[in-house]
Amino acid sequence: MATWTLARVACTVGTLAIAACSKSGPPSRPPLTELPQLVNVKPTIRGDSATIVFDPFAGAKDYRVYPAPKEADILDGGVAIKNAIYRCSGDREGPAVPTDDEPQVPGGAMKTLVEHDVMGFKRSRPDATIGHVYPSPGASRTPVYVLGDPAHDGDNPCYFQRWTESRVKKYVTSDSERASLIAAGWRDDGIGFYVPSAPSAATRPVFTAVQDPTRVYFIDGPEKTARAALNPQEAFSVLSAGENGTEPLMRVHYANGCGKSHDELVRGQPRFDRAVRQGPTPIYSVLWTGLTAATTLVVEALDVGCPFQGHLSPVAFPPQGTLYQAHVTLDQVRAAAPNGEVYVNGQHDPQNRPLAIARSYVDVSPGAPEAFDFRDGFNDGISPGPLTEVPGASFQSKHYETADYDISFHSVEFPQFSIGQMLGELWVTYADWAADTNGKFRLTPKRKATLAVSAFLHVTMEVDIVSTSRRYPQILISDRDPPIQSALPEGTTIVVQPFGEWPARIDVEFCDHRTWEVNNQCPRFPLRPDSFSGLPLPPHAEVGDLMGVDRRVLFDVYASTSRVYVLLDGKPWGCADLPAGKMPAGPVSVTFGDVLYHSGVDVEQPWYVFHHKRMQLETRRHFDEIGFKSGVGAPAWDEKILPCVSKLIP
Repeated sequence: MATWTLARVACTVGTLAIAACSKSGPPSRPPLTELPQLVNVKPTIRGDSATIVFDPFAGAKDYRVYPAPKEADILDGGVAIKNAIYRCSGDREGPAVPTDDEPQVPGGAMKTLVEHDVMGFKRSRPDATIGHVYPSPGASRTPVYVLGDPAHDGDNPCYFQRWTESRVKKYVTSDSERASLIAAGWRDDGIGFYVPSAPSAATRPVFTAVQDPTRVYFIDGPEKTARAALNPQEAFSVLSAGENGTEPLMRVHYANGCGKSHDELVRGQPRFDRAVRQGPTPIYSVLWTGLTAATTLVVEALDVGCPFQGHLSPVAFPPQGTLYQAHVTLDQVRAAAPNGEVYVNGQHDPQNRPLAIARSYVDVSPGAPEAFDFRDGFNDGISPGPLTEVPGASFQSKHYETADYDISFHSVEFPQFSIGQMLGELWVTYADWAADTNGKFRLTPKRKATLAVSAFLHVTMEVDIVSTSRRYPQILISDRDPPIQSALPEGTTIVVQPFGEWPARIDVEFCDHRTWEVNNQCPRFPLRPDSFSGLPLPPHAEVGDLMGVDRRVLFDVYASTSRVYVLLDGKPWGCADLPAGKMPAGPVSVTFGDVLYHSGVDVEQPWYVFHHKRMQLETRRHFDEIGFKSGVGAPAWDEKILPCVSKLIP
């Protein structure tokens, strides 16, 4: 009898990984049809949550994760699992890019070229595959590192067409060259693929050359002959033909009308398809939360997208008129489903019944909580606790207190707002009043932190960050007491937030005795220069490629009275020097928040497919692992690569 295919993953401890994955033999598995395995399945554990990344699987329309079920719960030979809770990856809602001779989109400056003339040489579709490479390390294999050019014109600053792939790349095998490029400010995009360590009869060289100032990659043949005057240099060798365990190495040319162009090299057909077309595509990671003990998780690629079963919420509400959809709880969804199954972050046709086309297993355990002065992992079934309403809130607003928090909702639609624990996270959902106002949420621990002159306050938060100029999460550090929103004009406050439509940015704002509103922002520090400034591009990831409805991003903010550092997913993002003498030392309130403003005209860009169709007038955030610690040192930082910004933009 066939059993579940087992791809057991051994955890490695990294910056954020604290998992202990079992290395024991596989336990017995319920009978299910064998499937191909996902490749490079890697968990990262923080507290009670596991973020699992993997290589995309050809033909997958979505991905999901769930605990390995008991045999008695497996129905129809594995087609369904009784009372399963699936967490789905959903789509990255990003803009598309035209390819070859397709017309440019309004405001566009970027095209991808596959069957097209590239710098004087006509490429064909078969030319896209330049060899075969390995996805994982092994004996006699060398990693090929991917580095992003920091030149001021090394990416596209024109409007919205910017992705991880649009940055000009250099692919190197030398550890010393990689280290030298990183030290010079090149973005470290990790290992792209592995190649044979030594040439042989089974390999062929890949060459690179720079032409005015476009970097291209090619192999022996007509293109190398056509580019002979450019003095091509051998970059690495690849397998000439595919073999078991290899993938094709494919190239797509990014023609940048607003910066330098380049050849992008990608491993495998799914990554190639994304690089050529971009647009909304499945995210290559899944999230499982609420771990309480060692757990075997099942990770699957699916033939269709996970179904949308309604707007999940900690509290149920019926639909309101023609504008606002019903808010449904996990129990309501389970009761309405054929087998009691719940698809968290289902974004697709409600009639879809996904089937697995690939499957792997990963063993995970909860990590030890990080040591903070204040921390909440929202896994006790209680926090934030019973809400006691505080009278006197302004129009369409609510103010609450609990044992540990001051909580407020501002300018929200009644009763379409709620807060509560779900699946080991804090879920907050609300609609801005009349879909045309400045809705806000504020969560402030009653415990104070301390801002100092010669030490730093470390504030941390995990949250999903799908953002526009009208909806985004925030961290506020203020010398005022809560409720923060009404107290802002009386003091000074640091605001950290993602902001803007794709590809979005990270802002640090400084509010000096003035209010803050989504349509009345405080002055900000320009942490990311654009190509028009002539300054080098910073080596951090594109914010847009970190967005997902069920994909959390880790914020780490380090603040003193004179400086603010911001890290995203453990990597430096930006640094700001505060105005001298403006931010006083002493007790401060730390607030975790969110905004939704004039939702009726939000997410109108064509790539926000799910939000426009299913969540335009509401917002929903998943907060987790929030905390702060006073009196810590500054994070490791290279100011030559990421200099601190002191100029404020009104």
